[in-house]
Amino acid sequence: MKLRKSSLISCFAAGAAITALVTGLNISREYGAIRSVCDGLFIAATLLLGIGGIKFARNRGIFDLAGYGISTAFYTALPMLRQREKESAIEYVERKREERKPAAEMLIAGAAYLVLSLAALLIYELTY
Repeated sequence: MKLRKSSLISCFAAGAAITALVTGLNISREYGAIRSVCDGLFIAATLLLGIGGIKFARNRGIFDLAGYGISTAFYTALPMLRQREKESAIEYVERKREERKPAAEMLIAGAAYLVLSLAALLIYELTY
């Protein structure tokens, strides 16, 4: 498993954007700065870990047969849209396995945001 720095940086940037957005929305509700930051970090962690978890499950092949069934039904109904020759379920699974990208970067970024949110929660609890 090779981590790609650009993907990891983009995951952290997405988390920072989510954190800033949620923090900005919560500050306008007069929740207080540290609680708003804690909420923003937790939402970012939840989204990154949730999407990363689904991506991890997809990489393990959980959704392969459902995807094969849907594509077979689609191309049976509209055969003129078929771009490649008819393939078996095993060929479909192998083709999809080669196209997949790892989910490690998203899971690492989500775990980092979760640790930061727990630290912010600890600070919040100690100050209030």
